[in-house]
Amino acid sequence: MRIQNQIGFLVLIAVAATGVNADKYLAEKPDFLTPCKQTDPGFNRCFAKNFQSSFTNWNDGLPGLKSLGSFDPLHVKSVTIAEDGSGPVSINIGLTNLVLTGLKHTTVDDASFNPTKLITKVKFTVPKVQIDADYKVKGRVLTLPLDGNGKAKIVIEKLKMEVAVRLNLRKEDGALFTDVEKTRLEIHEVGGFQLRLDNLFNGQKVLEETATSLFNDNWRDLYEVMKPSISATVQTVMNDRFSKIFHYVPVTYYISDIEE
Repeated sequence: MRIQNQIGFLVLIAVAATGVNADKYLAEKPDFLTPCKQTDPGFNRCFAKNFQSSFTNWNDGLPGLKSLGSFDPLHVKSVTIAEDGSGPVSINIGLTNLVLTGLKHTTVDDASFNPTKLITKVKFTVPKVQIDADYKVKGRVLTLPLDGNGKAKIVIEKLKMEVAVRLNLRKEDGALFTDVEKTRLEIHEVGGFQLRLDNLFNGQKVLEETATSLFNDNWRDLYEVMKPSISATVQTVMNDRFSKIFHYVPVTYYISDIEE
């Protein structure tokens, strides 16, 4: 299997990593964040609630942080998937101008923090995410040859995943922050995967519908081929979002008794 990913995020407002923000950091804690105490038996529940509140309230961006754009819709420049094996699916598909919707309905199932290793783990469930994009494809699914280009629609349901973020502590202007060193994402479960490729056979609708039915009847095989690229894309999204939020928001807004 050969998977290639070319992922570029527009995130609505294109800024370089060295871009200047309107504010240096979030000087006032928002009411929807509750500093959690690590010695409290309900710490994980409190911590998860803070992540949920952050996703909900900062879906359209974070006040004063120009580099953090919308989470839903989310714009991705391109994703390339190549599977040239001898299995039931052999496919080479390029997706460009991707628009992801439905992420705002993400629920945070659990969150934990390891103060010794400085690792935060968060478990999410996305009920349904839709991806609309332009596509170009060559390959086959079972005995059906694929060759075409046009508009693609992908729908993923009940996506359960876990992200682990390794952090470094930083003190600046009397405030304590966490900088992201590394992010690792793992997809644990997916409840459904649907794919539609319009204009797959130069407008021959009967063949197009046959292909769509074949994709969706064999969605698990198709998903397994696309899973590494989906994981890499989501991991890059999470790394980008966590990096910008943690760098800008003092960690004490999330954890009250964290020590430098």
